[in-house]
Amino acid sequence: METFARYLARQFIANKEYSQQVVPEAAPLVAAADIVLMRSDGMTVTLMCLIDREANPSKHFTLARDQVHEIGSKCLKYAGKVNNTQMPVVIQIIEVGASLTAAADRERLKPYRRKSLLSKVHIAGILVDTNLRQIWSNGLLGGWGYQHTYLGKLLREPRLADVSGAADSKTVALSDQQAPIVTYILLALLAGIFGAELIHGVGPISGLGAPSLQTLIALGGLNKSLVLESHEWYRLLTAIFLHGDVVHIVMNGVSLWLVGMVLENLVGRLWFTALFFLCGLCGSAMSLAVNGAGVTSVGASGAIMGLFTAAYVCSYRLPLAAGRTPIQMQLLRVIVPALIPLATTHTGSHIDFGAHFGGALGGAAMGMLLLKNWAPTSVTPRFRAAAATITVAGCAAVAVAGFLAFQHFPRYGSAVTLMPDSQLPRTDEEADKRSADLVSRFPDDPRSHWVRAIALIRSDRTADAVIELRVALSKWEGAHWQLQPEFEGQLRVLLMEALVQEHRVDEAKAVAAPVCTGAQSDKVRSALSRLRLCG
Repeated sequence: METFARYLARQFIANKEYSQQVVPEAAPLVAAADIVLMRSDGMTVTLMCLIDREANPSKHFTLARDQVHEIGSKCLKYAGKVNNTQMPVVIQIIEVGASLTAAADRERLKPYRRKSLLSKVHIAGILVDTNLRQIWSNGLLGGWGYQHTYLGKLLREPRLADVSGAADSKTVALSDQQAPIVTYILLALLAGIFGAELIHGVGPISGLGAPSLQTLIALGGLNKSLVLESHEWYRLLTAIFLHGDVVHIVMNGVSLWLVGMVLENLVGRLWFTALFFLCGLCGSAMSLAVNGAGVTSVGASGAIMGLFTAAYVCSYRLPLAAGRTPIQMQLLRVIVPALIPLATTHTGSHIDFGAHFGGALGGAAMGMLLLKNWAPTSVTPRFRAAAATITVAGCAAVAVAGFLAFQHFPRYGSAVTLMPDSQLPRTDEEADKRSADLVSRFPDDPRSHWVRAIALIRSDRTADAVIELRVALSKWEGAHWQLQPEFEGQLRVLLMEALVQEHRVDEAKAVAAPVCTGAQSDKVRSALSRLRLCG
């Protein structure tokens, strides 16, 4: 019967892209072992030294650790670099045989490890016991880690007569390199919409071509209060195609081009388009779930992050010879930083990591679904009909969402000038002096009327304060998406108290009615209880 060491070698050659062709620097390893296999993925070089103790029970690996380390150092020139960081050479010394449980065997292999944590030559000593079907190694986890790898699977499962027909064979059909047409179309669409933001925006353009917040809201930016309270669900889609400034769209455009060059050729145009829509919706949904009511989010980042994670997962279909590892390393250089909340957006608010994380999760899940059901002989993933359906539905939904944003544009696009926060009075005395001026300068800002009402109440002009507070509530409807939602509660509490003071209880109850049900702030609940205006 074929020894397990030779079966192991055949399996790793057939299914893990190892080769018996090794570099000249590894000649001493070839002399010391029965079989030496090598795998180079463009980044890491791995040398597997098999000692067949089933065929020759008395044979041991005889080279010293320092000799092995020197061989690994000479082979570093074949390993790649990432960000100028040298990638390692891995040398595994694997003795395979029956009853390799003696303490002497373990003691002999213990020294075969890297010299220090910073060493780029990673050495491991491993014992494979074919009787007990156990693996021991001199690593921190012992043989536990190897027991759950491909090596452990081969040791536990029945042997295959024809290893070339194994399920995880890397002989797969790949598409010819084509121009990423969908990527170019998306880039042109994003650029055109950003141009519309600048040309048809409301309010001044600031910084590096940054449209006003009002422009982003009017054109369909994602805002929780507008989606959940005003039921403007179209914003889940329209927000994907808007951007905060020139730097924002350039960064997203470059990222989309990079991932499109890889993923569109890998999965095909239909699935690439479908993934863009699905990941974009996942990003918007997560953004909606984790962000506060005062946050407005725009950008294709969630969709693009999903494409990156889908590309990373689907890249496992590529053989090493097709440059799988360098592609994965380049993808990770974008994915990892984009999920670390360290920077801020160009519009002044924090980066929407909810959208990044939601898109990444959606892309990873879809990537795993496609990879699991992707036949080796098929150039593109299965379920093309589903991809076509999603693509058509996505295009139709975006068209409808754009139409709804156009219909709502007059509502949010009218010029509403709010006072800077720095203009708000800090003391009652300052409010008394400046309230009339603030109303004349910022008549559309409900806060100016609120400040004026407070000054009037302090002057015992409660009836006039009621008028100002009613004006403030009417202005709130047009500006609530720019202010904290708690401000409406403050307005209603002050108006209710003023009306009660004027003995206009029925009017006070009408003001209280919208806030008598549902979750309210402690201040609103306390006022409703104290004034007894509900029920």
